[in-house]
Amino acid sequence: MKISKILILASLFLSLNLNGQNRTIIGRVISEDLETLPGVHIENADNVLFGKTDMDGQFKISIPKETDSLLFRFVGMEWTDIRLKKDCDKVEVVIIYAGTYDFMSLKKIDKIRKKRFDKLPNIHSNALEKGLFTTKTICYEREFKPDKPKLDAIRKELKELSKINKNDFKDLSIGDIVKIPFGIDTSEKRISTHYSLCKDCTEEDYDFVITGQIISKQRKKLTLNIKITEMQDYDSLEYGGNILNVSSDFKYEMKYFKVIIDK
Repeated sequence: MKISKILILASLFLSLNLNGQNRTIIGRVISEDLETLPGVHIENADNVLFGKTDMDGQFKISIPKETDSLLFRFVGMEWTDIRLKKDCDKVEVVIIYAGTYDFMSLKKIDKIRKKRFDKLPNIHSNALEKGLFTTKTICYEREFKPDKPKLDAIRKELKELSKINKNDFKDLSIGDIVKIPFGIDTSEKRISTHYSLCKDCTEEDYDFVITGQIISKQRKKLTLNIKITEMQDYDSLEYGGNILNVSSDFKYEMKYFKVIIDK
């Protein structure tokens, strides 16, 4: 009898202790136009999903006590990172549309985005007046993150990849065997999800890989004319309305990671 009581008390203590390790966050997510957003993903910095907003844009999630930041993701909207302050258990967030800025410099785009970001406190106040929000004071921190540094880094990486492609093109000769991957690179070793020449890639890294022999080279656009010699476990592949199989020819532009089918 005493043992059973001890076990019950121990289990209650453990349950209370585990609950004490989590905290509950409630709130709502809306757009710049004061529209509620259903299905917004709420995650931590490692993209672990805590929950989603309901049809009214509201949510209730349980997060580890040590978690101090949340990420809100929704299609067509900019990803929103916030850092929770102490005792911040009600979070009401306005997220910004992912705009299209054609023919603008990165610096100008970030300037426009910053102006929209600076209007968020006023939008929060308007949402409070309309009854969408219930908190007057925002209990989390949110920083503006310019796109230019990130895009500049990608551009630099692509430039380096272009140099590698040029050097690889020079090293290739007629008669050499090359591999051309199709689809997304799942190995996380490449920055591009487009087609790219690979030296040791396998079907485990890409959706599909074909092997071919170079029959000619064209310096313009770093183009290789290739005859397929192997297609792994596939007999044929439909691409661009054409059927590729062993002995088929196609052109491969290393500069643009592009396969061209001659019709």
